[in-house]
Amino acid sequence: MISTLARLSAVACIAALSGCSSNSNTASMGAYTDNYGSYSQTYTVPYVGSPDFSNLTTTLKVSVQVNGGTTSSYTVDTGSVGVVVPASEIPNLPSNGTVGSLTYSSSGLKLTGTWVTLPVSFPSATFSGGGSRIATANVPVLAVTSGTCTGSGVNSANCTGAIPHMLGVGYGRGTDLTTSPPYNAFLNLAEMTAGTMRRGYSIARTGITLGITTTSASGFAMQKLTSAGTPASGSKNDWTTVSGSFTVGSGGPYSGTILLDTGLLNMIVEDASLPQSGTLSKGTKMGVTIGNQNYSFAVTDGGVQTPTSVSYASASHGTFMNTGLRALGHFDYLFDADGGYAGLRPE
Repeated sequence: MISTLARLSAVACIAALSGCSSNSNTASMGAYTDNYGSYSQTYTVPYVGSPDFSNLTTTLKVSVQVNGGTTSSYTVDTGSVGVVVPASEIPNLPSNGTVGSLTYSSSGLKLTGTWVTLPVSFPSATFSGGGSRIATANVPVLAVTSGTCTGSGVNSANCTGAIPHMLGVGYGRGTDLTTSPPYNAFLNLAEMTAGTMRRGYSIARTGITLGITTTSASGFAMQKLTSAGTPASGSKNDWTTVSGSFTVGSGGPYSGTILLDTGLLNMIVEDASLPQSGTLSKGTKMGVTIGNQNYSFAVTDGGVQTPTSVSYASASHGTFMNTGLRALGHFDYLFDADGGYAGLRPE
């Protein structure tokens, strides 16, 4: 689910990757070996329930506890940044929070409350070193008191104003304070802050791995990301989303940026030469290329990676595609926040 989107720049190819495609806006994904050997710590976070990656019909959820309160199921959203929780569920809520809001552009849901820095824990996570250590990050949390529907966004018809439980763990979501790396719970675990765990994560069928090691990164084809510029807060760099291209029917390829967004099940495409609103017709053939990884489908064909629907949107982000969650029907996904790499691993 997209929150704040900035216009994204293209990614350049680098020597560490397997080479560049003929499209100057697209970097190839290929075998890559970083210095992960100096890291051995990870947490494995299981999903709530047993999601069927061959037919994903709901978003991925994990158990989260905020400030020692009730453990609830949170949607893992790579299309936004920030932990969102109803204020009524946070015990001993500090009164010195900063008033703020967050709007999800795909649904038009605007959430208003206060930002407060609190411990966010993953009580079901297991530590690679054994023992009873609990994965915890101290990050700003939006304690929400109200939700309203703005009426904008391709999924606005589904907006009810209800306050969700969201775990926004994306990158390159904009240059505002609340989209900067310090607001990402997956990148600010105590071990990551201490420097003993690589900042990053991977989303796979077996669960989510927090931290990156040689073992957890095995088999991923990597793309080097471009710096998103100095973040609004914190000392850690932010990165743009991956480069890639897509085709619509006989048109394209349209080369730009690709957002692998686990917060929604449909797909969104944008380009100045395409319609600026509406839904693609049943049976329209589409292709997606990210580096040397690609897949194709026909709209509503029921395939593993076929989104529930495909919508056109105003090309406010240039040439852009939001794949939606079902892109992961045949891929595991990795983000290395320290090195600035994204990876896909065919299942």
